[in-house]
Amino acid sequence: MINFGLYGQSSLNREVVFKISTDVNNFHTIMPNYFKSLDILSEDESGIVVSEKINFLGQSVKVKTMHLVLPPNIYKVFILTGPLKGTSFIENYESSSSGTLISISVNLKINGILKYIPFVKKILRKKMSHVMLEFINCAEKYSIKSKLSSS
Repeated sequence: MINFGLYGQSSLNREVVFKISTDVNNFHTIMPNYFKSLDILSEDESGIVVSEKINFLGQSVKVKTMHLVLPPNIYKVFILTGPLKGTSFIENYESSSSGTLISISVNLKINGILKYIPFVKKILRKKMSHVMLEFINCAEKYSIKSKLSSS
């Protein structure tokens, strides 16, 4: 298991960026280059279980994930299947004078053949950091397009 943090800043207020980030049904709209399809398998007080077809590192992968939303500022995602099974992301959204500070605590677990590739951890960490910054950019554009920033 590899633990690391990711950090970013959004100009959106916390409520708006949190709402966008936790809107599982619209991931494919917000970030279509990464989320190809989403199918909610179950949803209850313990979380949302989703079957996702994602594009990551140039590969199309089908994974099952569990999403737990803890308003107003904590979002937890657990990967249940696939080459990163056992990985978790704990996201924290804190208001700041210029918008929202976003921090993600990543507990990365690599399975299968990937765990034998020495540089894969470094590549995954760099790619996840890039995806986080891309998400912030996409969320800000999405909020303008959907007029969420005025709500």
